[in-house]
Amino acid sequence: MNNEKERKKEKKEACEECGSTEFTIDDIRAEKICECGLVIDYQVFGANDDTRQFGENATTTGVRTFGVTDKNNAIGSATMSKKDIRKLSASQRRSNYKIRLVERGTVRDKHPFYGKVMRDLESRYGLYTAFGIEHLARMSCLPLTDEQENIREGLKSCDQKRLAMPKQSICRQKADLKGDSEESNARIIAIALAELGGDLQITSKIDRRFDLRRFGLTNKQISSAKSIILKHYKARISFLEEPKPRRIHPSELRCNDTDQVIAHLEGNLFASLSDADSDAVHRNAAYRLDLLGEPGDDKVSPLTVNTNIRMVIACVYYATLQSLGLAEGLLNRVALTCRLTGSGVSSRLEQFCKEDATGNLFVDGAFDDFTLF
Repeated sequence: MNNEKERKKEKKEACEECGSTEFTIDDIRAEKICECGLVIDYQVFGANDDTRQFGENATTTGVRTFGVTDKNNAIGSATMSKKDIRKLSASQRRSNYKIRLVERGTVRDKHPFYGKVMRDLESRYGLYTAFGIEHLARMSCLPLTDEQENIREGLKSCDQKRLAMPKQSICRQKADLKGDSEESNARIIAIALAELGGDLQITSKIDRRFDLRRFGLTNKQISSAKSIILKHYKARISFLEEPKPRRIHPSELRCNDTDQVIAHLEGNLFASLSDADSDAVHRNAAYRLDLLGEPGDDKVSPLTVNTNIRMVIACVYYATLQSLGLAEGLLNRVALTCRLTGSGVSSRLEQFCKEDATGNLFVDGAFDDFTLF
């Protein structure tokens, strides 16, 4: 009936060219056509209403599931209308037929919380980390399959509790252990997952202190969520016989971290530098990293292997900016891009220089004041 009212309203509108109020509606092309030939965009439903997709091209819309297709989120997974339309009038049958077409081309996400966690992981720690711990996020935010649930029911109550969905356990804790909103809970789980991925040597290690200060979270909240997820992870391996993920060699993690940090750092710095200065910074920083042997490989360790690679890169780039006379006002930008503090980068760079001068640490002159041309 709403469609009929909408059509009557449209018919009252006059054509801008000839003044006619008679239009032919093309639902497939989402157009209305006047008798004089004028074509006007026409759409009863908004393309972004309720985050759904409509139209004949909806079936070609990519559904991002981070490498694993979820049949519950696929096109056409929506429940079709069961209403018997045979006894309805012709106009009502047409309206219900269109509703069925909309449902057939509709994507409904049954587990939106999982999507929030994955988006938070990607935006905060990068696509590599999001891909690396996707299976942990699914394990934490999605229910067990029917087959897994049958296995769970045959276990002792304490083991059944360990196999409960971590998301529900985390969100139902005491006020001081959970977030104050759904977004806050998703953020807590994302940080706990990223830290757990580093502990399991699946992804790079993170420093939670940066996010705690930024979002007003506590160590207790992250530690509690991490403990719940880890217990569930171990229970899955023990009782559901899920395979353990491949552990990445530390040198491979260091290489991945190096690529990500340099890409982000140069993207942020080069926006405020000229092309010539950007090229000079890139070449000088690359030479300094080469002197340090960073990021190294499984056979040769870099000279600064005991220092977090983010700190090494931050110190290298800030030393480069200082040598080129471009460092003014960029210390905090370099530090924040590397998820560090300006004072931390400045003091660590000073320490590198002192240790090299006294012979306590050999860094092959990587932090000396020089420039390449």
